[in-house]
Amino acid sequence: MAVVLGALAAGILGTSLHAQVLYAGDTPLPLGAVGALLFSAATAVFAGLWARSVAVSAATGVLTYVLLGAFSLDMFSGPLIVTGTSSGLDLPVVTSGLIWLFGQSLATVAAVLVTAVVLRREARFERVSAANPVLPYGTDPGYRPGPGPLG
Repeated sequence: MAVVLGALAAGILGTSLHAQVLYAGDTPLPLGAVGALLFSAATAVFAGLWARSVAVSAATGVLTYVLLGAFSLDMFSGPLIVTGTSSGLDLPVVTSGLIWLFGQSLATVAAVLVTAVVLRREARFERVSAANPVLPYGTDPGYRPGPGPLG
């Protein structure tokens, strides 16, 4: 369930964000595509950590990629992700579409790596905590009561 919801959220919200282009003078900066990739990676990490599984993180990223592939087809009276034009012009929206579509694979790999590192550290912490149990308050053999209340 986390896989499908995460992929739908990343795919739909990222696709609506990816075409936002900021201009620095005459230079287009595809910041929407970068933000969409960050959001997609964060969603895959969240799904993986929620399920405590690296496979869930990977599946979320892959399903998002499949959804983006469907969005780049001419199924909705025109593609939602533009990856080329017949005019041969290099439009900023085409650059954003290519970054969003093909950058998703890198975002998935990054999400899987982050999820694996976090889950490994959590497992190590649990092993160390189980080996060194915390004693209840006041039962530590080195415990010495302090002075009584002042007054």
